Amino acid sequence: MHSKNPGRILLLVDDSAEVCALLADVFGAEGYQVLTAANGADALTIIESQNVDVILTDLRMPVMDGFELAMAIKADSRLRDIPIVLLSATPMKNTWAALEVFSALLVKPCPLNELIRTVNDVQIHTGDLFQ
Repeated sequence: MHSKNPGRILLLVDDSAEVCALLADVFGAEGYQVLTAANGADALTIIESQNVDVILTDLRMPVMDGFELAMAIKADSRLRDIPIVLLSATPMKNTWAALEVFSALLVKPCPLNELIRTVNDVQIHTGDLFQ
């Protein structure tokens, strides 16, 4: 069996410490180095100082929500190619607008195997794994 995601860096953005802890364990077991942020503003601070391969974010958070985070990332030419997966219990009303900034949209609760597959797949679709 091949090595799963060695050295890949995943940024988890969720205001729930329990969700971050659970997903950090899941993705850590998949070979990711996992960073966490409690909101979009904290995530932007991390991205400024740390290379990130993929972002998994919630939608509803204090300070800066997931949509505002994604808009800020896509507006920055240095960051816009980072794939962003939205995982939220709150469905987006304007799915077409969400698809402009998110690489994938998932609704909580989401089976872990689907979540892992989606996070892996969005990186392939950006061409990142072919460099």
